[in-house]
Amino acid sequence: MLANLRRTNVGLLKIQEQLSTGQRVNRPSDDPAAIGSISTLRKVLEDFEQKLSNLDRAGNVVDQTDQALGEASNLLIEASSVAVSQIGINSDADTREAQATVIDGIIDSFLEISNRDYQGLHLFAGQKSASAPFIEKFGGYQYIGSRTNLTDDLGGTQIIDINSNGATAFSALSSRVQGAVDLDPDAAATTRIDNVNGARSSGVSLGTVAVDVNGTITNIDLSAADTLGDVADLINNTLGADGSLNVTANGFTLTAGAGNTITISDIGAGVVAADLGIGITATSGSTAGGDLDPRVTNLTDLTQLGASVNLAGGLKITNGNTTKVINTSTVTTVQDLINTVKAADIGVRIEINANGTGLNLINEVSGTQLSVGENTGGSTATDLGLRSFSSSTELSDFNLGLGVRIESGVDDFQIELGDGTTVIPVNLDGATTVQDVINAINTAGGGDVTASLTADGNGITLTDNIGGGSDFKVTALNNSFAAEDLGIRKNAGASATLNGDDVATVQSESIFTHLMMLRDGLLNNDEDAITIAGEALQADVSELATERAKVGVRANAITNQVERTEDRKVTTEALLSDLRDADYATAITRLTQLQQQLEANLTVSSNLLSLSLLDFIG
Repeated sequence: MLANLRRTNVGLLKIQEQLSTGQRVNRPSDDPAAIGSISTLRKVLEDFEQKLSNLDRAGNVVDQTDQALGEASNLLIEASSVAVSQIGINSDADTREAQATVIDGIIDSFLEISNRDYQGLHLFAGQKSASAPFIEKFGGYQYIGSRTNLTDDLGGTQIIDINSNGATAFSALSSRVQGAVDLDPDAAATTRIDNVNGARSSGVSLGTVAVDVNGTITNIDLSAADTLGDVADLINNTLGADGSLNVTANGFTLTAGAGNTITISDIGAGVVAADLGIGITATSGSTAGGDLDPRVTNLTDLTQLGASVNLAGGLKITNGNTTKVINTSTVTTVQDLINTVKAADIGVRIEINANGTGLNLINEVSGTQLSVGENTGGSTATDLGLRSFSSSTELSDFNLGLGVRIESGVDDFQIELGDGTTVIPVNLDGATTVQDVINAINTAGGGDVTASLTADGNGITLTDNIGGGSDFKVTALNNSFAAEDLGIRKNAGASATLNGDDVATVQSESIFTHLMMLRDGLLNNDEDAITIAGEALQADVSELATERAKVGVRANAITNQVERTEDRKVTTEALLSDLRDADYATAITRLTQLQQQLEANLTVSSNLLSLSLLDFIG
């Protein structure tokens, strides 16, 4: 009887717990078979909750970015309208000066938008979102953010950007000082196989090659090799005293000892030997393999760039009104060079180009002009391909993209030497680069005058090889502005050297730069500058619209993913409910049955316990 009462009470307790919690399974013992599925579904729901939370934050960041871009676009439209209104006879110096104050206010507002954050995440800092991406520097605005954006995983393979960056949205970084030299680093034993283009220019696929030594063939598995030295070691272990495979400047060289013939080849359809440039044969001597074309990496030793790179001179970098000489004599690797330039705090950065063939120098400061030249006759900037005014610089890049105005069919300027009698006319028809100009001057001069790149800094230097007491000067001819645009329309006086100006400086074609150009043009009553700035701002409006459209696509993708995730969450909750939740109708019926059962048990127990011996005496 007591056992029956206990079982009934336990049943009542469980039913009452189900009714109070709404759950059929409250502990593993309630349904051991279902508890595993319930735990799995709970974990899935937790993941959905976290994903929805992430998507909500991502959606808010994208919405804030879109709003900021909209405000920025309105500012640019206003600035562009100011530029249009100040072109023509209806404006004068006073009205333009007054409008410059308006542009100053727009610049301040644009700076606030550029540095705007949402819950501590800066909208235009890219992955460096913890701090404001734009700071004042050298009278301009330096972008210190990232070029790549923060991303969010929408599930599967779909990953989207959730914020933006100043380089993309506002063109905050210059890109003209791009490595003009293929640095073509030498191969070394430490060169990683991942960092070579391969003899077929398609990378390297590792696997097994066949090594034939005097007719004896051995298959060697190279798949574990990480560096070129590893490849050489694995093959040399087989060659022994018969020969060797060595890493040389372009790749590998196979050497066979006297009287030996060694052949390395691919097996079947393999391309390992072909990729490594070692599908070669050597007989009693050496045979060079294919050029592996190593790429420049952060770990590339600068001595691997060859003797042609002279690091003794250093780099002379001018940004705005600040000039610093970067000492490169002690740098060892490309990363050392990058760090040294960064430590100079001159508002520029060095990056390896996308192809791994050279270096780019980026101006991070909007509103300033950048120049990279040689220091006291060195050749470091030229050797590294970083000189902003080099022999290969296009004339169309001069004067911030305005170029050089050459008069066709006539002489553009004349050079008057110090002897007072020699006058050299120069025609620049067909010239497109600095070297073309230098060649034209030297050809016209016939040795009496020599044109060259300035040894210290940047510009074109003219040298009077005759000399004398008269002025050494350059004057324009035929209404040509070529000498002025080249920075050599000067009078050197009695000096035998005329140093031209650096008119090939680099600026970031950013929104800040164009706004500052408009402001300065208004202050200086310079209608040409106002016109150029206005046209640039109109282009900026179009680019911002494109960026805003991209943000809109991201917002739509997030909205769609939220809907899909919520649908999946509802389906999972339904499955979990079927396994875990109590059926109230069944539970109440069971509760009634147990209550009746308890009452019956208590009645029977009471009747039985009330009997005595007298009830059985008859």
